[in-house]
Amino acid sequence: MSRLEPIHYFTAEEVNVLIPHMEDHLQNFWALRQNAQDILHKLRKNQKEPEELNPKDIASQQMKTSQAHFLLEQAKKQLDAIVELGGTIKDLEIGLVDFPHMSEYEESEVYLCWKYGEKKVRFWHGVDEGYAARKPLAKKVSSH
Repeated sequence: MSRLEPIHYFTAEEVNVLIPHMEDHLQNFWALRQNAQDILHKLRKNQKEPEELNPKDIASQQMKTSQAHFLLEQAKKQLDAIVELGGTIKDLEIGLVDFPHMSEYEESEVYLCWKYGEKKVRFWHGVDEGYAARKPLAKKVSSH
């Protein structure tokens, strides 16, 4: 589903207000994903041949599989919440999130680039660039 709404260009201050929420969502995502992976790993590790399974084993496997799927659905909701805040998730492993920004200094659209663990957004990069091309925010750029 595509949106016809205009793009909201974020200021660094707006992104900074969102950081505690993004940290919570990422921490929740990682915990939920890990719990689901643990359940699935145990299922694979203890997998029996179909003829060795009794009805109780089958029911237990189905329940654990359902639990893992539920946890993964909850994890996805954490990511959806970051997108709802206006961020674009670029890397789940390090917690990298970009926000559109109109740079008066660059006179173009760029991304404010935040990484989990950073207490403030301090970097930006061009829309065709990525994490490796991050540049420090100048006070002039971040205040508009």
